[in-house]
Amino acid sequence: MTFQMEAGSMLNREPIFVNGLSRGGTTMLTNLLASHPDVCLIGETHHVFKGHSITDSLWRVINKCLYRDAPIMFGLGQDFFSPRLIKPRKRLGRWAERLIDRTLFREKLRSNHPLLNRYKSSDAEYTWEEIADSRLLCKNIDGMIYGNDAFLDMYPDGAFLGLVRNGLAVCEGHIRRGRSAEEIGWRYQVLVEKMLNDSERVENYRIIRFEDLISQPINTLHSVYAHAGLDVSRLKEIRMQVRRVMDAEGNHRLNGKTEWDVVWLHPRQLAKYFQSDVDGNQIRHLSTTDRDKFLMKAGPAMERLGYSTEWSPAEEDTEYCLKFEPLVKQDLSSDVKESRRAA
Repeated sequence: MTFQMEAGSMLNREPIFVNGLSRGGTTMLTNLLASHPDVCLIGETHHVFKGHSITDSLWRVINKCLYRDAPIMFGLGQDFFSPRLIKPRKRLGRWAERLIDRTLFREKLRSNHPLLNRYKSSDAEYTWEEIADSRLLCKNIDGMIYGNDAFLDMYPDGAFLGLVRNGLAVCEGHIRRGRSAEEIGWRYQVLVEKMLNDSERVENYRIIRFEDLISQPINTLHSVYAHAGLDVSRLKEIRMQVRRVMDAEGNHRLNGKTEWDVVWLHPRQLAKYFQSDVDGNQIRHLSTTDRDKFLMKAGPAMERLGYSTEWSPAEEDTEYCLKFEPLVKQDLSSDVKESRRAA
């Protein structure tokens, strides 16, 4: 099969892009989308161009940096695919758009990895033809939320989602990894404002809340699939990946055997798989000083999202505003298969 790009067209048709903050829950959302047999996940955008230690060999990382990342970086005079670059991206030339589109398409074809797009269900692998015909799924993390502007221009037929989460929980996740509350607060303020503004000006861009995802997973799934134009009736199982989650005592436990393992769930198991109190558990372990430093930078974005900025450890719940579209209760057919782990 030979793929040719006509003038003014792209190889990737109706791609799906998830935008969000690191430590913000984007892995859950991308796995919901990647559960559909017509969707193939290629991971984080910057990994496509810079490589990833988990899914790429050292030689592959070097190859990606030299032949994918470097031409864009030197052609634009900007580290376009760096998630650490929290600033607007330069406009791409036509040559750069074609290079990026071709690179994303080829990455989809070669991403036959258990963590990415090898399996379309627990017991069935994609064929090469199915991968070629599938819709690309990729996620933009942190600074690449600005890079999403290029994808909006390149793919007017695409579906775009922004995942937001209570910033205090996001902050705690970064504090544990040695970053400052002020830095995380500034990033949260800038990037949340960017996602919200994009969702207001772009028709095919929708904001999803992490809290809705873990408390109403089936309703969120229906809402996200409707936005992306995916037929939910074709969904038989739901894939997730094992991650460490903080419990009420502050312990970080795995919700499976090995981190990043792919597990396949019966839809009815999804609500029990998620830990709905994870935000509160993390926020309770955030010091008052770090909380205040974070809110000094990120308070306006938190208020715009409707998250409480007056949270205290005595509170059991956090209030959210109702300006987001309410999710309609729905359920999937009961004849789907029981959960099985991918081989």
